[in-house]
Amino acid sequence: MKTKKAAVAAPVCVCKDTQNWPIIKRSLPLDQRKAVALKLLKEGRRATAVTLNRAIGFNDARKWVATLRRTLLDYEVHSVRLRDRRVVYRLEKIAADRNLFSGQEDARHE
Repeated sequence: MKTKKAAVAAPVCVCKDTQNWPIIKRSLPLDQRKAVALKLLKEGRRATAVTLNRAIGFNDARKWVATLRRTLLDYEVHSVRLRDRRVVYRLEKIAADRNLFSGQEDARHE
C-alpha cells in the first residue's frame, strides 16, 4: 500500500530590498529617475527587477540592467538567483589592479 507524502512548500527566501528602496519622485523625467536608481545601486543597495520597476516607475528594469552591464565600465553587475526564481541585482566596483610591472615603470628602472 502506497502512502501519500504531504506536500511541503519550499521556503520562500525573503529579500528585504523593497523596504529600503525609496519611491523616486514621479515628477522627475524617466532619465533622472534612472540616474537616481543607478546612484543608489552604486552606493551598495540591492534590488530585484520588481523593486526597480516600482521605485523608478517603469516596466523594463531587466532591460535597463542589461544596458548597465554593457555600458558601465567601472562597475560590474552581479545577479543572484533566489529560490523563488527572482533575481537580485547589485553593482560591484571593479578594482583597478596594478599590472605586473607597474612598480618598475619608473625613470629609475630604465
